[in-house]
Amino acid sequence: PNTTNAIIMSAMKLVALLMLAVTPVSAFMGSPLMARHRATRHAMSMRDDFEFEFNMPQKGITEFGIAQVKLPPVLENSEIKVVRYNLPFGLDAAPDTVDDKPQVVVTKDGKGGEKVGDILRQTTVWRGTTPALFDVSKNAANFDSVIGALVSNDLTVTDEIVMVFERPL
Repeated sequence: PNTTNAIIMSAMKLVALLMLAVTPVSAFMGSPLMARHRATRHAMSMRDDFEFEFNMPQKGITEFGIAQVKLPPVLENSEIKVVRYNLPFGLDAAPDTVDDKPQVVVTKDGKGGEKVGDILRQTTVWRGTTPALFDVSKNAANFDSVIGALVSNDLTVTDEIVMVFERPL
């Protein structure tokens, strides 16, 4: 119990320190996201940020707690979809440009609920034995770094991957 609590506290501290570059996430499939739009305004788009929470992936009996995510939209009219896959998984997506900004966009509908045109915004990434969330949108110009984050989700550290998509409406 004390070791588990120490691991959870260490993981949550790491997540808090990496909040600007790396944001934690978890998932559900297909159903509308339990998102709360608050009055927080994103300065450039004047849209409410997406706010949601989920359980981080775990490995065996080690749990990493609940992640709370605040994510500014990149599209004018969209919603968030969070997808969780058991490993190994497949994702059909490629680098593209959306509103003059590099993004990674789904090219084929997936079994987890992602659809053609969805923008991959975040994915879980493992640094050693600690999960976090990798900001795909901020790193989309370097597709190799996105691939690196995706493949860090391997069976040596976890049984699943979580990805966050922004879907145009």
